[in-house]
Amino acid sequence: MFEWNEKKARFRVDSARHSHFHSEIAGILASKFKDPSKTGICDAGCGLGFLSLALAEHFGHVTAIDISSVALDILRREAALRGTDNLEILREDLLNDPSVQPRIYDAVVFSFFGNISEIMHIAGPRCRKDLFILKKNDHHHRFSVSHPMRPFDSMAAALRDLNELGLPFTKEDMSIEDGQPLRSLEDALEFFRLYAKGDDIELITPDFVMSLLTETGDPEFPYYYQRACEFSLLSVDMSAFPED
Repeated sequence: MFEWNEKKARFRVDSARHSHFHSEIAGILASKFKDPSKTGICDAGCGLGFLSLALAEHFGHVTAIDISSVALDILRREAALRGTDNLEILREDLLNDPSVQPRIYDAVVFSFFGNISEIMHIAGPRCRKDLFILKKNDHHHRFSVSHPMRPFDSMAAALRDLNELGLPFTKEDMSIEDGQPLRSLEDALEFFRLYAKGDDIELITPDFVMSLLTETGDPEFPYYYQRACEFSLLSVDMSAFPED
């Protein structure tokens, strides 16, 4: 399971603040409702919570839940800076804490978090009807310079498991730019070393990294690593989910 630390968070905060990635996703989800301003949605496993913040611009109430205190501290600061007042932030272990009494939400979104078994364990008692699952559709690690293959096809497994459950769902394939702004060449080297997979650490030299970057002319973020996020949105009708 992905664990946040201050270094990883710093890079992804820079990305989220300079990207339309989360706002585009939030707009797509809001378009699924006649009046999202009257809808409550839960962002389960919200991480840094930039999707939660974007959802709060459309939905009446947003609940952001994660286990990481590092990530949630950042979310609280961002929400305060933006004056977001319809966002509730909760620290919970959604997978392993049986003492948590689940609340019921109109909709629940899982953004690149959990397999279908884990998602249904969490969403089953919490989601009234609309479950949204964002699942990566590419087969390579996005921020690793040699782009090694992922060890398994999570999308194929998700489709298989949903079909076995017999729940109605739709699948929409999407591609949204979600690259990384970088403050210096040294910053870029640290970023790629942090996200290195396998043996590609030896490839991360200044000359090679520079070949991957675009110069922006922005004094704060003079370099940009362009990379689209390829994913699918699975919209699941949970009204047919068995209660037992």
